[in-house]
Amino acid sequence: MYHVFGAFGASADDDGLVLTEDDYFDYLLTTAATKLMPPEVEGALVSNSLLFLGFRLTDWHFRVLFRLMMSLPGRKRLEKYCHVAVQLDPDLQTMSDVAEARAFLAKYFGQKANINIYWGSSEDFLTSLRDALAAAGDLGADDKQPHGGDDGWDF
Repeated sequence: MYHVFGAFGASADDDGLVLTEDDYFDYLLTTAATKLMPPEVEGALVSNSLLFLGFRLTDWHFRVLFRLMMSLPGRKRLEKYCHVAVQLDPDLQTMSDVAEARAFLAKYFGQKANINIYWGSSEDFLTSLRDALAAAGDLGADDKQPHGGDDGWDF
């Protein structure tokens, strides 16, 4: 007998089966998502630096995407690239130890896919990125500021 979401009541046998969330994600991926992704997207997900902006690392949408990436052919190539996930602090109201949660997420995603976590808002990250590029000379002095706010970003 196989229960994805568990069972209520006694079973005919006493043998148990424990499924983790990761097992469930793998189940979802093998039955649906991997068959729907075009090969060009699969290749792009494992052969480029990636920026995860607007996700929470603990969010199901990100976790399904991450597990999908980890199931793709060529996933070892992810280690050759630097990836960044912009992440707000874990929810202070639902976690007893935010520092421990941050350390766990950094270690887990760093080891699995070489993803570095930027702890802050998307706006803070983009400002820091712009400043770092300017300091490195990658933003040309002759470039005109785009129309928009005083900070040079046009949202």
